[in-house]
Amino acid sequence: MLRDRLLPILLTALTSLLFAGSFIAGKFTTVELSPILTTLLRYLIALVFLSSLLIHYKQSSLFVQKKDVFLLALLGLFGVVGYHFFFFLSLRYTAIANTAIINAFNPVITGIAAALFLRERLTLQNYFGGAIALVGVLALLSKGDLGNLVKMQINRGDGLMLCAVLSWVVYSLLIKVLSQRYSGFTVSFYAAGFGVIWLLLLSLREDWATVARLSPAAIASLSYMGVGASGLGYFLYNLSVKAIGPTRASSSVYSLVPIFVTLLAFAFFRQPMTVLMLFSMSLIILGLHFALKSQSRS
Repeated sequence: MLRDRLLPILLTALTSLLFAGSFIAGKFTTVELSPILTTLLRYLIALVFLSSLLIHYKQSSLFVQKKDVFLLALLGLFGVVGYHFFFFLSLRYTAIANTAIINAFNPVITGIAAALFLRERLTLQNYFGGAIALVGVLALLSKGDLGNLVKMQINRGDGLMLCAVLSWVVYSLLIKVLSQRYSGFTVSFYAAGFGVIWLLLLSLREDWATVARLSPAAIASLSYMGVGASGLGYFLYNLSVKAIGPTRASSSVYSLVPIFVTLLAFAFFRQPMTVLMLFSMSLIILGLHFALKSQSRS
């Protein structure tokens, strides 16, 4: 049926658009707040949203074994604190589209890391895809001149976004282990909960007076990131995984996010798409295709 064919496309497109919106919202918010406070407020909102879902999931879904509490705490440290701190900080120093393009490299590094540390099987085509995506990232980081990498002349924002990606890789590996024992909701709830605890500790030296001076645009951006990206986006992504499987869902969402981010960045900030960005994005999306396609068959 036409509906069955269109539903997965609509789900992945909406998920990508919601995730892309967080790049734009983050740009608005980090002008007025530090990365730590931005992340804390975003996940306080997200935690309230996730708590409201307990009406559906029931409190029994929050049961976890004691041996996994430490791993869940690490989820909050790397997936919430580490990733978002570097992500929001990077938005201060580089183009929004750059952060989205580098972020699209996430699944490739995660796949290779899973092969190294979790002994997941990868084929030659997987590694070939990873190599293509790596060339795309290096081209973007070096601004088309690989000599800049040798001289360590890398845009500060691009380097920070690469740190965000590495934090997310650790988070993804932990997810792969914990998702064998718990539902996506349980893992997400504890990741957000522990993330908020870490952030509260880190925010003790922050200037909380800046929160009282937030503009309406920053407040709207925080609300969007908490409910739209972290809440509704998570829900639609789960529906996408259910409809077409984790590999195709991940590939589709990560491929579409840079495109939506580029369009939104031009609409809100008039940031243009350069030839180098297009080249890097094409290589990463192509590499993502090869890295994930055969991985599902192996």
